[in-house]
Amino acid sequence: MRAPIKKDAEFEAVLAHTASMERPAMYRLMMLLSIRLGLRPMELAGLETSWFRSDELRIPLGHSKRKSGRSLPISEEIIDALEAHMGSATGRVFRNARGEAFDAAGISMAMRRLYKRAGVEGCCYSGRRTLATSMVDKDINIAVVSKVLGHSSIATTQSYIGVSDNMMRRALFA
Repeated sequence: MRAPIKKDAEFEAVLAHTASMERPAMYRLMMLLSIRLGLRPMELAGLETSWFRSDELRIPLGHSKRKSGRSLPISEEIIDALEAHMGSATGRVFRNARGEAFDAAGISMAMRRLYKRAGVEGCCYSGRRTLATSMVDKDINIAVVSKVLGHSSIATTQSYIGVSDNMMRRALFA
């Protein structure tokens, strides 16, 4: 099953629900990184505070699916969420309640649980697919979208993109 593409209101509902979670700052940051940057579960699981540099996130070589690295601009919203979650702590960003680093499966389960508790159908790849679709919707070149998602092939990026209401309107009324 492909991850469902979400509307902004659905993401807002999930983000609002993070406040009711046991570790709200962690869950908020996890969701923001999925929604705004399209990070994979394995990237979230390996995330270190040292990867954040000023206004960018630098995923080092070997910490992504293609084993390559990439840099992504980060917003003030993400910087604030990182500080709220980590404070002055350094190291691995996402740890379970016992203090052990999450693995990709743990990130996926946590996100699935968060979506479910918020009453929204979604999973760890919903942010990624929605980001790709919305970027194409805004007429951003697919090569740029591919680079943001860390794909080596534009064909892979195309498989992430769904048909949005905006795309249908443009096709019908062009």
